Amino acid sequence: MSDKQNPEEQCAPMFDGGLYVFLMRLQAPQPVQIGALGLFDFPEGWYLYTGRAKQNLAKRVERHWSLKEKLHWHIDYLATAPSSEPVGAIVIPDSAGLSECFLNQEIGKKFGGQIPAPNFGASDCKNGCPTHLFFSPAPVSLLAMAQIHPEAAVLIPQAGIWEPPLHKL
Repeated sequence: MSDKQNPEEQCAPMFDGGLYVFLMRLQAPQPVQIGALGLFDFPEGWYLYTGRAKQNLAKRVERHWSLKEKLHWHIDYLATAPSSEPVGAIVIPDSAGLSECFLNQEIGKKFGGQIPAPNFGASDCKNGCPTHLFFSPAPVSLLAMAQIHPEAAVLIPQAGIWEPPLHKL
């Protein structure tokens, strides 16, 4: 990489569209109004949000990472809570052939499976997912999450970190 690239360019994944699992932590219990979905009491702990970006995947993860003036997605409301701390994300290219719902279900099975807010991120889900946000009271590792699929990579936008899929290291 050239030293003249800005951090966002250095962090841009090798693919444009795909799935992601955004990992964040709430450092203290927090009641949060999630748009029209309602008010929920979120406990202290680790949150895993599954989503998809048809393009600009790195920018989508960056958006979840940063403060926003306009709250659009359910995750925007939780990510801007005063006690929230973004950790990073795993990203999987569209070419892997996974559906968002399949990835979401696998994440739920392996990393907690507790549902803090029914229908969170799943209001348009056609597969009947009860949520696209799972909670774990125990710490969750990005590297452990990346082992969910051989093409998963780690993305930490503010740190300028883009680690290719683990099997390629």
